[in-house]
Amino acid sequence: MNNHVMMMRQAKQMLANNWLNAAIGTLIYAVISAAASFTSIGSLILYGSLIFGYTLFIACLADTKVTKFDLLFKGFDRFVETLVAGLLYALIVTIGTMLLIVPGIIAACGLAQTFYIMVDDANISGTDALQMSWNMMKGHKMDWFLLQLRFFGWALLCILTLGIGCLFLNPYIYVTNLNYYRQLRYGNFLPAK
Repeated sequence: MNNHVMMMRQAKQMLANNWLNAAIGTLIYAVISAAASFTSIGSLILYGSLIFGYTLFIACLADTKVTKFDLLFKGFDRFVETLVAGLLYALIVTIGTMLLIVPGIIAACGLAQTFYIMVDDANISGTDALQMSWNMMKGHKMDWFLLQLRFFGWALLCILTLGIGCLFLNPYIYVTNLNYYRQLRYGNFLPAK
């Protein structure tokens, strides 16, 4: 069986009986992100903290089956690190995208593990997490990109639900990506001890 399919099935099992809580957390995250995006500076400043908090919330929900909505705001406890990671990520991907799109996709794939690393390691800096992600993804960028393409059809279906389907799709994507990160770093889908 394809490793991507296994990661996706494992993600469904990890979210079993918690889809509604995952959707509520996703809605809270989406509302705050939308409010922050009214100004481009607000969006840039809060991007890293919000992504970190959402990643932490989803990982906790998937691993423990416990819903802790306060985790959505934990990125602000590491504001400087998440700010640096978010700003550098956005800058690198934007510059890459302006250089004919493909370099932006390569950059996004190479830096994709940044916030999973930061959730996994409470002491890592934003720049170190970016560097570690880039190193981890050497030889895996195309594989990561192909995994993301598996969700394209689901994303199109979300349009038919006026975006409501995204409340369920986003946690599914994040947990699948969490499984990818753990497989890459630890060789299995289980959380680090």
